[in-house]
Amino acid sequence: MNNSQLGSQFYEEDVIHLGQYWQTIKRAKWSIVFVTLCSLLVGVMVATTSEPIYRATTKLLADPQQPNAAREEQYIASSLVFLFYETQYEIIQSRAIAETVVDKLGLVEAYKKEQLLNKVTEESLFTSIKKEIAALFGNEEKKSKPTPLTDAEIKVMLAIGIQSELSVSGGKQSQIINISYQSPDPQIATDIINAVGQAYIQFGLEARLGEVKNTEVWLSEQSVDLKEQLSASENKLREFRLQQGMVDTDFQQRDATSRMQTLNNQLINAQTKLSAAEELHQQVKRLKPHSKEFYSLGPVLQNRTASDLVKDEASLQSKVNELFDRYREKHPKMVAARSELKSVQASLRSEIEKIVQGIESDYRLAQQQVSNIEKLAAKEKQAVQSLQGSSFKLTSLEREVENNRRIYESFMGRLMETNIKSDFSASNIQIIDSATVPKFPIKPNVKLIIVLSAFVGVLLGVVMAFLREAMHNTYRTTDALEEKLQIPALGVTMSLKKKDVHGIPEMEYTNDTRSVFAESINTIRTGLQFSNIDNPPKTILVTSATGSEGKSTLAMNLAAAYGQIGKTLLLEVDLRKPSVAKNLKLETRVGLTNLLAGDVNFGECIVNPNDDKRFNVMPCGTIPHNPIELLSSDKFANALQSLMKHFDHIILDGPPTLPVSDACVLANKVDGVIVAVKSEATKIKVSKEAVNRLKKLNANVIGAVLTVAEPQKMSYYGDHYYSGEYYGTQRDA
Repeated sequence: MNNSQLGSQFYEEDVIHLGQYWQTIKRAKWSIVFVTLCSLLVGVMVATTSEPIYRATTKLLADPQQPNAAREEQYIASSLVFLFYETQYEIIQSRAIAETVVDKLGLVEAYKKEQLLNKVTEESLFTSIKKEIAALFGNEEKKSKPTPLTDAEIKVMLAIGIQSELSVSGGKQSQIINISYQSPDPQIATDIINAVGQAYIQFGLEARLGEVKNTEVWLSEQSVDLKEQLSASENKLREFRLQQGMVDTDFQQRDATSRMQTLNNQLINAQTKLSAAEELHQQVKRLKPHSKEFYSLGPVLQNRTASDLVKDEASLQSKVNELFDRYREKHPKMVAARSELKSVQASLRSEIEKIVQGIESDYRLAQQQVSNIEKLAAKEKQAVQSLQGSSFKLTSLEREVENNRRIYESFMGRLMETNIKSDFSASNIQIIDSATVPKFPIKPNVKLIIVLSAFVGVLLGVVMAFLREAMHNTYRTTDALEEKLQIPALGVTMSLKKKDVHGIPEMEYTNDTRSVFAESINTIRTGLQFSNIDNPPKTILVTSATGSEGKSTLAMNLAAAYGQIGKTLLLEVDLRKPSVAKNLKLETRVGLTNLLAGDVNFGECIVNPNDDKRFNVMPCGTIPHNPIELLSSDKFANALQSLMKHFDHIILDGPPTLPVSDACVLANKVDGVIVAVKSEATKIKVSKEAVNRLKKLNANVIGAVLTVAEPQKMSYYGDHYYSGEYYGTQRDA
């Protein structure tokens, strides 16, 4: 089976179940209507007799931020806002607010006056006479008078009553809080709800101002102590400075830092000069004495005298070379030129030596300067460290003074703010709409009560219908027969009313073969014939679980139906309580028992109720003393075999199965058994026991027939059960 088939099957089952539910409701429609009317009646009585209740409502604006004169911005987390409104609901519904309302409206005195008036009214004439009679006979009961309530107890009692009728809502999506109060008196409801709003605002102001006052007292006490601590720390600092001759540590720190910075700058400059002097000194050390490489040194190039001598030397050397080529060595001009050249060279060497000595002197001076500055820096660092060590206590005292000053100033600022708040009487709660006297009651809601009572009535009626359906233990349809008994349902015999019966019910088929009842018998006959199409049953026992289930009527009409297709015998085997002769109004007094006793022959026992020779009846005859032995005897078996030779069909009208064992004996002597089950009368358990008993004896239980059924009622149990009309032309009366 594919998914579509499964889905179709489940859909059909659901439709069937819904249809069954609807049929159940249709069957119980009048009981549902009755229960609904009763519920409506009760609802109308409740609506008309209930005391009217009025509701007064006031609307408040509640800001989570407290008002302040400094106009400081306040931030409140969303979670705290939620807690704020939940807290306000509890405050509004508290007994403290309710007691304030009681005092404000003077409800205690009003209650006492009302109780006194009621007490005077309750003193009836009957009570006075009863007391006089009791005093006359001397048996007056001495009862202790109840202790009257004190004003405090009355106040608490009235406050609890106000709490019970007070409701609060809102404040979640907006800052609006709605407060409502219910009372039979609209004026009282209005007065109380307005008093609640005013008491709530006053409570908030008093709570906030009380908190401010407590904070102000505490801050004042703490500020006095802090001022004393600040004065004491300042005195300690002053005395220490005078004793040590020290100034402010900040000034000392700035001066020491300035000196250290100056020395560091000088040290950097000296180290830079030393590095340049050292590089020049190393360059001089690497040169050979009297080398011309000295001429390229920076100091030599920068020395004007040395620079001029170098130029003179070069000029004289050129002159010497020219004279040498012209005059040779001993010429006077050559000798004078060489003498002049040597003089210039000697002066140049002397000047270069001076420059080299100056380079060495500068190098040593730079070293000395760096060393001196490093010593001064180290000395200054030691001095700073010494100063820090000696001023540690001074720093500690100064820090203590500064901390005490900050704390004292902070407390003084908070104290000034608190003083301002104590003079600021604005509230974060405002009344938006005061309560007005309600014109119409909120209870009872007549329309709603009537609608609800009608709905409850319908619901109760439907529930009762389904409960009755669930508790039902009889058969109403052929489907129930097949489901409970696990055997085929052969058909239904209709309940015959007097106006519809043509003669007697037992002969209804014969009297009107075209009636609905006759067609139902034909349906049963057809089912029996097709129960075994190759070998249809010839002898059929009609039985039931108990008596008065329509068994005999079914057997007689079924025999008449079989008489239409063959020679048929209706054999009455209910030897304990026979009814065939009486119902068919037969005059004969002999029958089956007389045949088995040998008193009569077959011809004398068989009669024809009508002129049709194919429908024959053999009644019980004389009621025997031992029915079970007679039906179990070989004589009965032989007689049944003989009858089967003369008749095409034999219908046995048997006794019920459960009260006696006769039907169980007969069940094994016939070709098939059908069980008559009376509609809405036969218990399910009883019929199941009868069928099981027959099956245990290996009887061929062909099926069951639902008897005395009403088509109109059956139509309530499904669309496939029709109320029944004959299809065709009715027979003329």
